[in-house]
Amino acid sequence: MKDSKKVESKRHTPEPDHKSLHEAVNRASKDASFISKVVAQLDTLKFPAYKHQILNFIQNKFSDNDDVGLLKSLNDTVLFRSKYDVKQGLEQENSNSKQQHQISETTRKHLEIQHPDQTQKRKDYPETPATAMKNYICDLCGKEFQSKDQLTKHQEFEFKGREEPLK
Repeated sequence: MKDSKKVESKRHTPEPDHKSLHEAVNRASKDASFISKVVAQLDTLKFPAYKHQILNFIQNKFSDNDDVGLLKSLNDTVLFRSKYDVKQGLEQENSNSKQQHQISETTRKHLEIQHPDQTQKRKDYPETPATAMKNYICDLCGKEFQSKDQLTKHQEFEFKGREEPLK
């Protein structure tokens, strides 16, 4: 008689489908709209999602092998927060889109740099930084403290044994 509470496990070994993955990546490098078409199919997918969730979603929908193959090229460990993240992940492996975002050699040689006008004041940050220390000074001894809390504790110590009450 078998024990019904026995737990067994079996190691999962993935079966890589390199052929469809390579075909899909090649198609994406030749057809600029292919990645956008695949990402558009993810409209009703709830994000954030991992690669396996995206693959399950796309396989349950009607889609061809190239779509699934392209999505298999995504990183397994990344949590994709939106369709934009998925598109960026797919374009990361696409050599044509990589080249599209690179600076060309002619641009690099004839780079025009705009220097800021030193006479104008910057308006993107306040004059006094947010981390500037406020000094709290003890009325009795003149000692400085960084916070009101520290000053209060110090004054409690200073006023111990004195007849004057704290203000």
